[in-house]
Amino acid sequence: MSFTVLGQHQCIYFGPTDNPKAIRWWAERGQIHYEDSRTNLYDVMSVRTFLERLRAIFDMIGNGKKVENKDFMHAEEIDRHMRFVEEGVQIARMAKEQGMPQDPNARRQKAAEFSKPVFIPSSLSQSIFKSK
Repeated sequence: MSFTVLGQHQCIYFGPTDNPKAIRWWAERGQIHYEDSRTNLYDVMSVRTFLERLRAIFDMIGNGKKVENKDFMHAEEIDRHMRFVEEGVQIARMAKEQGMPQDPNARRQKAAEFSKPVFIPSSLSQSIFKSK
């Protein structure tokens, strides 16, 4: 597995053959995020859409192994695509574990993580309000 740790995110890279690290993919808040370093394009997609795209790549590789499609891709390209599919499935699992944004339980959990009570000592709060 060739995950690169960037901050708290684990990401995978996949791009065209001449620039294989052009597009960075990672899971965050239950969705798949990607950024293209060539055009500075950033976008988000659902896990379902991402898995559909991985399935299309997998099907394309499978079609390339048929006799009538011999030499459709070089062996190195097939390996590179298969690695992306396998690592992409891992990223999709991570996104699912984080909770889908449409799930009410995931939204409640995120809201609970962000709300933090703040306590002000009474002596400090009295001095703040008396100075007015």
